[in-house]
Amino acid sequence: MKTRVINVAATAALAAAGLAACAPDAWQNYKASGFNEYLNVVQTECQPLWIGDMYLTTFDASAVPSQPGRFDSLLDMTSKLYYNRSSPSDFRLAIQSLVLSPDDPRTNRSIDCMIAKLPADRPRTPGGPVR
Repeated sequence: MKTRVINVAATAALAAAGLAACAPDAWQNYKASGFNEYLNVVQTECQPLWIGDMYLTTFDASAVPSQPGRFDSLLDMTSKLYYNRSSPSDFRLAIQSLVLSPDDPRTNRSIDCMIAKLPADRPRTPGGPVR
């Protein structure tokens, strides 16, 4: 019984640490209206949007059911970029780490477009002040 309690506590601690590392809107997306607007611009103006072998017509996990982990990572990295927690060059390297061929021209064109569509006055937190 004591081992089970320790395992449950350890699992809860790991989960809490993992959630703390997520982008600021990962669990409170209802506050992320600016980020959601940015994603809408990207999915409209950056087509065809390719990240490796993921073709994204929308930023919805159901659009790439065979890639849930990679899609979640893409969304988290994009959120960090939007909220100034990642530089464009760090974002590029992180996205390229998701794909088999970092020199893929489709992926690089999509990354370029995503960076180009960033608003100049993006906030640091969902619903937070613009800085």
